[in-house]
Amino acid sequence: MACSSESSQSLPSKSKTDTIESPKVDDNVTSSGSQIQIRVITCDLTNEVHFRLKTEVAMVRLKTAYCKKMGHQVDEIRFVFDGHRITDCDTPKSLGMKDNDVIEVYQERTGGGM
Repeated sequence: MACSSESSQSLPSKSKTDTIESPKVDDNVTSSGSQIQIRVITCDLTNEVHFRLKTEVAMVRLKTAYCKKMGHQVDEIRFVFDGHRITDCDTPKSLGMKDNDVIEVYQERTGGGM
């Protein structure tokens, strides 16, 4: 039984790619125009979402977009890159991110006190 190209094109993809762009900046500044692709994965590797963003964009935009897409609140998710927690004011450039780097997502846990 042969596969038709039409049936293979209708299969859903597990990964998604979103583009996050920074607000318009003066066209004389060209160094901040480079974009990289970032992979955001859950700690159990069940979900992977791809984002393409400029290196000067604050990570709060990626965090909000991810939480909106996945149906979470920003304060209940922890984003980690290279073992360090990502803050809202961090940028891919300040974190030293390269194309196809991975951000890990963990559920925020509080408690432990008596």
